[in-house]
Amino acid sequence: MASIKEMDLNPDTYIGLKLPMKKDNILDFSSTMTIYEQSEYNIKNLLLTQLGERVMQPNFGSDLRRLCFEQNDDSLLETIEAEIRERVDFWLPYINIKNVELFTDDGNRNKIFIKLTYSVTFEDTNEKQILINFESRN
Repeated sequence: MASIKEMDLNPDTYIGLKLPMKKDNILDFSSTMTIYEQSEYNIKNLLLTQLGERVMQPNFGSDLRRLCFEQNDDSLLETIEAEIRERVDFWLPYINIKNVELFTDDGNRNKIFIKLTYSVTFEDTNEKQILINFESRN
């Protein structure tokens, strides 16, 4: 069996599915080619899924949607960071969260952004960033 690094470098190997799922010109569904591409989908899927939302896996997901609409005080970042680290450590143990930043849009205080810096365990020095945003529906 090939290592993750070998699979990442092989242009004929697919790692997982892109979300949302849709038909691809080559395969039945659009697929990811690298572990970093797949890890971004996995992180977003985990953190944007509300606890209890996934059938037969009530503990899958996070409480971020509720937390992002709490009072923005000094402890909010710590609470959000703890939630992210706990969920990722349990469900995605191959991902190392390096940094969590929380900020709002200057023009719209109802929009919260979470910027995650992470790496994967087999290549800890190569860091990637993803941005997750939550908007109030009001």
